[in-house]
Amino acid sequence: MVTVEHACVVCGEMLEAAGAGLTLATGTSLPEPVFATDARSRELEELQFTLGEGPALDVSRGGMLVVVTDVTSSEATLRWPMFAPEAIDCGVKSIIAVPVQVGAITLGAVDCYREFAGLPSREGLEKALVCAEAVITLALADTGAPVLGELIDREFTEHRARVHQAAGVVSAQLEIGLPDALARLRAYAYLNDRKLDEVAEDVVRRRVTFRPEP
Repeated sequence: MVTVEHACVVCGEMLEAAGAGLTLATGTSLPEPVFATDARSRELEELQFTLGEGPALDVSRGGMLVVVTDVTSSEATLRWPMFAPEAIDCGVKSIIAVPVQVGAITLGAVDCYREFAGLPSREGLEKALVCAEAVITLALADTGAPVLGELIDREFTEHRARVHQAAGVVSAQLEIGLPDALARLRAYAYLNDRKLDEVAEDVVRRRVTFRPEP
């Protein structure tokens, strides 16, 4: 049986990627990582969610294919000042993020992480676009809703639940909206060089508070 996992793997293979990750909007206002083919891709997908920048988020906002042929270039650093250095440290040299779309609506992206710089072949890119289209075809039920049980990596799911819970706590503490609360969590995680889900757990367990001191 062909699954979303197979479509992501093939998409990466068509672009000669060492790994791939899938980010989708799963019913919330924010796109989130839901699948990765390997540990490095999982880490990079998590980083995008933590930092609020990266190829999948660019695709989700603009609806366009993202091709960065050299992650070490100044253009890449200007584009992703926090994410690009982390990707370089992980051994990634180029990134291609392929939109996952239904008509004109962009639901997410397949991020293909490559260990060498340069442009993909035209044939490979065309096949990757077909695979990305297959991702959403496989994920849609008759009702048009994503069949999340078939494509979500449970490790991602557990992290996301903690983050959303922590954002709710911060929202109540500071009397701000959830998007602003998530931005505060991201900033705290980045400034303290910690993973977002670790900070979220501390907030939920009241080990870290954002409540203003009297």
